[in-house]
Amino acid sequence: MRNFNAPSLAWRGLLAAVCTLPLLSGVVSAAPPAGEVVLAAGPVYLKSEQHREPVQRGATLEAGQTLVTGEGGFAHVRMADGGLVAVRPLSVFEIEVFQYEGSAHNDRVRYRLDEGVARAITGGVGEVNKEAFRLNTPVAAVGVRGTDFVVATTSSASRVAINSGAVVVAALGEHCSAASFGSCADGAVVLGKTDSLPGQFVEVVRGEQLPRLVEDPQQTPDQLAPPHADEPRVNSSQSLPDTREGEVSVTVGVETGGTPVSPTPVEPPPPSANDIAMPEGVHWGRWSSAEAVDGATVQRVSDLLSEGKEVHVVNTQYGAGFNERATQLPRSGRADFVAAGGEGVWLGADSSAALSVASGRLGVDFDRSSFDTHAEFTDGAREFHTQASGTINAQGFLRSDPALSNARVTGALGKDLDSAITTVERQFDDGQLSGIVVWGRP
Repeated sequence: MRNFNAPSLAWRGLLAAVCTLPLLSGVVSAAPPAGEVVLAAGPVYLKSEQHREPVQRGATLEAGQTLVTGEGGFAHVRMADGGLVAVRPLSVFEIEVFQYEGSAHNDRVRYRLDEGVARAITGGVGEVNKEAFRLNTPVAAVGVRGTDFVVATTSSASRVAINSGAVVVAALGEHCSAASFGSCADGAVVLGKTDSLPGQFVEVVRGEQLPRLVEDPQQTPDQLAPPHADEPRVNSSQSLPDTREGEVSVTVGVETGGTPVSPTPVEPPPPSANDIAMPEGVHWGRWSSAEAVDGATVQRVSDLLSEGKEVHVVNTQYGAGFNERATQLPRSGRADFVAAGGEGVWLGADSSAALSVASGRLGVDFDRSSFDTHAEFTDGAREFHTQASGTINAQGFLRSDPALSNARVTGALGKDLDSAITTVERQFDDGQLSGIVVWGRP
């Protein structure tokens, strides 16, 4: 009778082979990290679905990981191909793809900046094969020509400036997929350092098919979020080489099908909150139970109600409304607003401060029943950035989507669609911002 307790020679050979598999697999080295954190200052985290993990200098990052910086947080990452990424405060940056083996045919790099400001200096991948490098934002695709560039973005608008080399900036859409690599040719703007003017950048706005060139030294990405003191300095007389033949010089223009043409004239940048007339028929106040903050409005919501004024939108600190609210909305089209005023309060653990509205944009898309907005508040020493996207219902009320926003925003439209109001709340690591923004038509 066959003894099943005594393995045959063949089985012994098979068992021996199987037992060596873990040893053999242990010899195979894991994929090298995409980069190493060489500076972590202030609140810097690795983001996952469950939690945020603090990041320290020396930590290694892999493709698929997301860096988040809080107020005053900076992270510098030296990439495996020799490139550098500097992530500035209040930013969300993801290493979507990082394949680097020193092979021009196989190497690929794609980053995504969802929010905030980041500087990227391309390494071996972008210098050897520029069509293998891409940085995406929620609205724009940035290709390179061996480049040092800075990007600032919200969910509704992106700005790209360069320190050296050149960038190719296009709006994401039907002809420019976020899943691709390299630059998009259709409707792109090429900005070269040797041709650009001081304070010039490319801006892409959601809903607009073509990027535009803007010259505004006060609104460049570096001005919106200045670099850390240890960030590499820019040498304006030096540019990164482009190793591709025939592309030493780059012109500024719009690419349509690969043929550069002169850019169309662009509108001037939107006025600041101090330059827009305050719409009539708008009122707001603070709740009577709210903590007093010097410089904030002394009007109370209870006073508004006792005067027979309606309050249409509220948050924990403010209530606001119109004398006449929009009751009928168009079925299609778009309405764009800029910040005309408002106020806010900062409530921290050990301090509080009154805030003013420095600037902002609000866009309402009636075709999609959606809106995008960003607003900047300041106490004179610091700036607080808020951004939100969400829906607008048939009654003209706006509500932000938490998955698309860093702040909670509610709002409403005024009669004749010539004004709007939004309440804003954003939680920071060291306190909370609450505010009200009044919007007018540019």
